[in-house]
Amino acid sequence: MMKVCLFALPITCLALGCGASYSVGVNGYSSTGQSLEIPSRSSIQIVADSNIPNPILQREVMAKIETLLKDQGYDVEADKPDYYLRFHYGIDSGRAVTGFIPLWHGGFYCDYSYGYGHRHSYVTHVPYSEVVYTRWLVLRLFDGDAYRASGDAASKETEPLWIGEIASAGTGSDLRGLIDYMLIVGFEYFGQDTGRMISEVISRDDERLWLLR
Repeated sequence: MMKVCLFALPITCLALGCGASYSVGVNGYSSTGQSLEIPSRSSIQIVADSNIPNPILQREVMAKIETLLKDQGYDVEADKPDYYLRFHYGIDSGRAVTGFIPLWHGGFYCDYSYGYGHRHSYVTHVPYSEVVYTRWLVLRLFDGDAYRASGDAASKETEPLWIGEIASAGTGSDLRGLIDYMLIVGFEYFGQDTGRMISEVISRDDERLWLLR
């Protein structure tokens, strides 16, 4: 009598993005079209948004921005700084995404009657549905003298020297945990005119994240 045995092969992760890394896009704009020449040891004061709904989270983000600026050699404690930095961040309400994921099935059949085996595999398509969120962070750098001259209306009337737009899309809705990834990538291109959107994949194990934790 013929005997047949089947060895099932491993099945890979089905979900879109298993959470081991995050893709972050950054677009840097300079008022001159060229990357800024920010002298080393320049002073930069961070300006908080008084209308933000969660001031506690804002203080956390502000402290992390200070850490990143200090790590790049900037002074964040001057009374009349060379530059002012404003920041805004948020997350949208999400959008539903549906589709099908190809799932590979494989096995090895053993036919002991003839002393040989053969492989057999096939693909099925598994439906999925999930909510994808867009997380964003915007950095605006202003000249110190021009910003002070504009007074209370500085954020509206003064043109920024540099704007950094950072965004990341995925299934995670915990902005508090994901803001670190956007900050790390955003400050990697701080002051640069990137000329286009630059995408970078940053993993949970990225050593740069320890600076903020």
